[in-house]
Amino acid sequence: MSVLIHQDGLSFFIYTSSGVDHTIVKSFKHESNPIEILHEIEMVYEQNSLLTDSFDEVNVVYHHSIFTGVPASIYDENHHSDYLKYNTRILETDVISTDDVIEALDYKTVYIAYSNINNYFFDKYGDFNYYHYSTLALLQHSQKASIDKSHIILDIKQSHFYITIFEKGTLKLHNCYPHQAAEDILYYTLFTAQHNNLDPELMDLQLIAASKDEALYDLLYTYVRNVSYVLDSKAYTEKILCV
Repeated sequence: MSVLIHQDGLSFFIYTSSGVDHTIVKSFKHESNPIEILHEIEMVYEQNSLLTDSFDEVNVVYHHSIFTGVPASIYDENHHSDYLKYNTRILETDVISTDDVIEALDYKTVYIAYSNINNYFFDKYGDFNYYHYSTLALLQHSQKASIDKSHIILDIKQSHFYITIFEKGTLKLHNCYPHQAAEDILYYTLFTAQHNNLDPELMDLQLIAASKDEALYDLLYTYVRNVSYVLDSKAYTEKILCV
């Protein structure tokens, strides 16, 4: 089982080697803090008997903007809080975690793992795996990055989106930005492209979203020549999470 935890909701994926058998989705009315998220998790467990089954493996995936990427070649575990201190306020109770290096990208993800939620899953299952969503997404993206051209991937979620830039197979940028309108996505896309010296006439722009937003597509296509959608984003998400 894999559990995706974000500030907008929860997703539980129960799967076998042949694919996903059951999905349980819970949306929140507003962005929630770790205490509220844990309460929602407890409610989901009370309402779904499927989750009382035993699982060979449990993965918890944190899906929030409290993360940063660090080149593995310069990473120092004695200073992991320094990598995050400019991104967010760090509390004494926060658990700063680091996902293992993505060898092909020389990249580590440093992020906050919610200690109350980790404790909840440990009490239920004992040992389990946990990651940041970015680590698993980058593993997928790196396998398909073109070595011939610049490539931007927009992974669009409900209230925020991830931008990943590869230049001829090399990771140049991976970050997360908030959005409330299509213009927000356009702004951050053009801003990051400009600061990475990418030509909108030549770069490939790929959108990953739950459904195709024609207004967003048209807006981006006004400024970027090559724009495409991942049509089966459900399968894309399951492939990332159900490893």
